[in-house]
Amino acid sequence: MKMLPVKFSDTQMLKLKDAVDVLGIDNSKIARAALRLGLNQIVALSAKDLEKAIDLVLINDVRSK
Repeated sequence: MKMLPVKFSDTQMLKLKDAVDVLGIDNSKIARAALRLGLNQIVALSAKDLEKAIDLVLINDVRSK
């Protein structure tokens, strides 16, 4: 696997830690799964409506900071 240099907000880190505590699964596995799920949603939406997919990405980027 390759390392992806990504910065997470404090809120995202707390949510990740909570998921680790609840699920008892390594934080890297949870983060990879979340990224895969999110990318699948973005790709599926972009196949139907590119503008909505772009809006979804941009809005959630702002919300994640």
